[in-house]
Amino acid sequence: MICHGSFKMKTISLLYILNATLIILHEIESAYEKEWEILKLPGKITGFLLLHIPIIILIFYGLIEIEKNSKIGLIFGIAMGISGLIPFFVHKIIVRKPEHFNLKISNIIIYSNILTGVSLLFFSSRFFI
Repeated sequence: MICHGSFKMKTISLLYILNATLIILHEIESAYEKEWEILKLPGKITGFLLLHIPIIILIFYGLIEIEKNSKIGLIFGIAMGISGLIPFFVHKIIVRKPEHFNLKISNIIIYSNILTGVSLLFFSSRFFI
């Protein structure tokens, strides 16, 4: 167990929850937008949903580990922080389609995810320095 200031760990937990919530909201919208077609993923909606089972389990498991103040929890925090950047890079830079992920709420989610992701990445990685 890693013993650090309670405030810092609560901050990491809160950022993790916010970031995970935004990622899950983005994934809900991804189903609406048929992201499997945009990214040419196999399996259509069934494959898309099956892909998300381990992802969601890992998100919940990561929070448990963060709450336990474990080193693996901080690694999950770093990974989740990086994950907060992925929707932006995928939908605004790599596979840019103006007709997808461009609603006002889409942009709020994607850009808020950058903020929570970078913040989570910063706070989680500080324990390894």
